[in-house]
Amino acid sequence: MPSPHLPLRPGRWLAALLALFLGGPAQAASAVLIWPINPAIEADQPATALWLENRGKQPVVLQVRVLGWSQADFQDVYRNQQAVIPSPPFVKVEPGRRQLVRLIRQGGQPSTPEDAYRVLIDEVPDGSAGQTQRSPGLALQFQMRYSVPLFVSADGVWTQPRSDVERDPADATRPKLAWRLVEEQGKRYLQVRNEGSVHARLSHVRWEGNGRSLALLDGLLGYVLPGQQMRWPLPPGLLPDAGMTLKLQLADNDAPISVPGY
Repeated sequence: MPSPHLPLRPGRWLAALLALFLGGPAQAASAVLIWPINPAIEADQPATALWLENRGKQPVVLQVRVLGWSQADFQDVYRNQQAVIPSPPFVKVEPGRRQLVRLIRQGGQPSTPEDAYRVLIDEVPDGSAGQTQRSPGLALQFQMRYSVPLFVSADGVWTQPRSDVERDPADATRPKLAWRLVEEQGKRYLQVRNEGSVHARLSHVRWEGNGRSLALLDGLLGYVLPGQQMRWPLPPGLLPDAGMTLKLQLADNDAPISVPGY
């Protein structure tokens, strides 16, 4: 099960070099390149493409799965589903080569403005994939795991530009955010609520005001799905003053926005 805070770096290309070790002896750093890092399927699209490139010196075998993604009680929740499937689900990528995986929507449009998924790419020992396909009960021995979010939107909903469609960024569907500080069992948390109809990707989160700037995290903090709220612990000693404004970015190239309190 993927971590809710995987180190997905900015940009269209992701060098997923050390996403998550899953036990066992340490392995040499993988060199699997994954792009785009923000795939989406809009209402007029039956599928989207995910490219996997091997920049290492050895072949890699990758299993691709798509899990349903929701949030409850400040936690990410994942489930098996068949509304979106990968094709092919197993790929072998030779050094210096790339492989296309299609993420295919099987049903109709979402019943809500946006459905959320997590695409898991697991690196497995060469040979395990064929054994598992012949004997489904066998467990794969995962070496590395990478995770990419996938959002499927209903008609009239979009959150990012497309090369084949002329769009005004001002018309994009946006989340509706609010924040507050909470304390539980002696720990302080930033709690963010999303009352909008699409997800919020929170990065470069900081408080500004009173001549000060307090950074919580300069990179990706996490996601808040529609209608949900999530919280993140504050580091010891970081406590914004009353009247300071929370600012963050919804996309890496966007200007920071101010988020109201509640």
